Amino acid sequence: MKKFNLLIVLLMLVILNACKSDDGGNTIDTESPSSPLNLVVSTVTSDAVTLSWEASTDNTGVTGYRLFQDGIMILDNISGTNTTVSALCAEKAFAYYVIALDAAENESNPSNTVQTTTTAETPLTFKTLLSEMGVFRGDLKNLDPATDVQLYELNSALFTDYAAKQRLIRLPDCAMEFNNSDLLPSFPNNTLIAKTFYYNNNDQDPGQGKQIIETRILLKVSGNWQVGNYIWDAAQTEATLQETGSTIPISYIDNTGTTQNIDYMIPSKQDCFTCHNNSGNTFPIGMKLRSMNFVPSYTSQNQLDYFTEIGFLMGLENSSSVSVLPDWTNSTDFDIFQRGRAYIDINCAHCHQPGGAVTNFNLDFRLETPYSESGIYANRGEIEARTQSVLPTYRMPQLGRTIVHDEAVAMLLEYLEAID
Repeated sequence: MKKFNLLIVLLMLVILNACKSDDGGNTIDTESPSSPLNLVVSTVTSDAVTLSWEASTDNTGVTGYRLFQDGIMILDNISGTNTTVSALCAEKAFAYYVIALDAAENESNPSNTVQTTTTAETPLTFKTLLSEMGVFRGDLKNLDPATDVQLYELNSALFTDYAAKQRLIRLPDCAMEFNNSDLLPSFPNNTLIAKTFYYNNNDQDPGQGKQIIETRILLKVSGNWQVGNYIWDAAQTEATLQETGSTIPISYIDNTGTTQNIDYMIPSKQDCFTCHNNSGNTFPIGMKLRSMNFVPSYTSQNQLDYFTEIGFLMGLENSSSVSVLPDWTNSTDFDIFQRGRAYIDINCAHCHQPGGAVTNFNLDFRLETPYSESGIYANRGEIEARTQSVLPTYRMPQLGRTIVHDEAVAMLLEYLEAID
């Protein structure tokens, strides 16, 4: 029995010794690399930053580095001691630091943090010809957006004598930024917004071609918006920058098969400033986030979520946090009070608000203004009369239309009767 117990003890000693041998052959590396030293910015441009640093050391060897921008890792597995960050927004400040890693994924302490600001881009300018602006590709009359130009749509739009409109935006290497508001986002410098006005020759068969009249362009240059208008030639092959206004006759077949004849009014540069101006500052009108918060025709998802997905909009986690401008034509989902306010907001409020072009009526037609402070009720008679007038000095709006918007007037009369 004693011999048996001794054999058991000897066997256990052998097993323990074997385990010790195994442990010694697989020692876990827990030692972190040294911190990268002397991180510096070697070059900086309007859209890129190049950084370099001194190599870290490690007991088993450094396998790579990670680069952090504004506290977020943007590059991994950097093999050398320099790297370039590209596709940055111009005139924007960034902070960077680096950490080193070894084969066991041990991380070093961060390097020193360096801060830098990208330089300004060459400002955009208005060229003489639309084809020089980089808005479209191929045959100009096809209105095919260039590869870096994005289509957008509005759920309630400004009326312009029943003209159809194509809306486009081009951004530099930077996104629009959500600023905790359902109004305009923050646009980077060198943003281009284009709106092309046209009529189908036959609304019942758009394949019969179109009459393209004008392409209005807004450029954001050095923090300020500039306006330009390109007037298309009769051959529909080119459009030329023009500052003066004019009137051209348009004839087309509407969706009921009726021929319509319109004296279309092209605005002057000063006319553009009248609507796109508040307290001396020029700004876009249509691209409020609430006006784009819906599912448009060109994608199956919410437009704001789509912009976020493709990198056109940053800072907005979900479109549900933004209000929706009601579609004034949608009587199923919106009541007459919502539809009436929406139409007045998009068609009238750019002039009728504090700082707008019309200040002598003490009106504030913005959707966000409480109804009791808007002046709508006290001026309901004026609204009814002016929206049905075509007299240039009396109609409302005075710019952008020469005929009555029949469908909208019918809705507005219902709205004005409901508030009476």
